[in-house]
Amino acid sequence: MGISSFGIPLYGPGSYDTSGTIYFVDTNSGKDSNDGFSWAKAKKTLTHTLALSHADIGRGSDRWARRNTIFLAGDWFTENLIAGAQKTDVIGVGSCDSYKGPGIRGNHAPVNACSGMRWINVNFQPAAATDTMILSSAASGVEFHNCTFIANYGVYVSPSAIQSTASPLLKIINCTFEGAYTGDVIDICAGDASGTQIVGNEIRGGANDGIVVSGVATVAGQSSRGLIADNYIQVAAVTINTRAVSVFNCYNNRCISAEAVGDSSFVIDPTFAVGNIITGADAATTWPVILARTT
Repeated sequence: MGISSFGIPLYGPGSYDTSGTIYFVDTNSGKDSNDGFSWAKAKKTLTHTLALSHADIGRGSDRWARRNTIFLAGDWFTENLIAGAQKTDVIGVGSCDSYKGPGIRGNHAPVNACSGMRWINVNFQPAAATDTMILSSAASGVEFHNCTFIANYGVYVSPSAIQSTASPLLKIINCTFEGAYTGDVIDICAGDASGTQIVGNEIRGGANDGIVVSGVATVAGQSSRGLIADNYIQVAAVTINTRAVSVFNCYNNRCISAEAVGDSSFVIDPTFAVGNIITGADAATTWPVILARTT
C-alpha cells in the first residue's frame, strides 16, 4: 500500500525503500539516547540520526548497495546541518503549522560525501541571512521532492534556497519556493551539472531572479544535459537564465517577471528550448518565437 501524508505520496507511488535500516526522528518528544527504530523510541535530532545512517551504509559490503530511510516528524526546529547521509531518504511525515511535513530552520552546507541523499516532504526556512542549502562537489545525486522552501524567518532572508556547485545528478522536483529571496532562488554555479533536473516546481515572490546558471556549468556527453522544465516562476527580475550557450534543455516553463520582456526577464539558449512562455511588464512572448513557414 505504501505510505502517504495528507494523501501525498512520500516516495514514488506511495512506497519507500525497505532495503536498508529505518530510523524514526521526533524533534518534539524523541531522545537521542533512544535506539530510533520505532516512533516509541524515536531519536531527537536529525544531525545525530544522519550520522548514524551515514555510518551504517558504509560499515560493510552488505550495506553498500542498500538505501536507508529516516522518517522525520516535528514542528519547526533549528539545526544547521554540516553533514548529510549517503544513500538515505529523509521523509517528512505529519505536519508543522499549516505545512505538510516537518519544518527545519537552518542554513545547511554538508561537506561530507552524502551522495544519493534524498529529501522528501520537508519544509525549510533560514536561521541566518545566508543561502538555505549549499551543495558542493562532495556530493552527487542529492534530490528534493515535494519540499517547501520559505525565504524568510523573522529578520533573516536567504539570498538563495539552493546553491549547487559541481554537484551532478541534482534533482529538484515538484517543490515550492515562497517569498522574497534576494538572490537567485535556485543557483547553479560552475562545474559539473550533468544530469541535473529542475522540474515541476513553483517559484513565487522572488525579489530578484528565479532559476539561474550563474557559472560555466559543464556536462559529460549529450545524454547528460541538464533539464529545466514545467516550472511556474514569478519573480521581480530574470525568471530563467540558462546562459546564452547552455548545457540545459529548457521547455514548457511559465514565467512572470516585473521587468520588460528581454534579457532583463529571461536568458534562454534557443538552440535547446521549446514552448516557454514569458510575461513581462510590457508584453508576453513565447520562447523561442514560433515562425511561420514561408515555403
